[in-house]
Amino acid sequence: MNTKSSPQAHDDGLEWLRDIRRKITSDFGHDQKKIGDYLRQREKELGDRIVRTQDRLVPVKP
Repeated sequence: MNTKSSPQAHDDGLEWLRDIRRKITSDFGHDQKKIGDYLRQREKELGDRIVRTQDRLVPVKP
């Protein structure tokens, strides 16, 4: 009998990555808009230190 605690439990060795994602999203109350706002602000602060490997699919509105 399978005794995993969740029907969505994974056994692919990536639980460490999921833990990191859960930690990051919990810092923002699991709110995707807050995460996006934070990342856009950091992008403005860092300016040309961010390396882009491709053009944006959607242009940024000033």
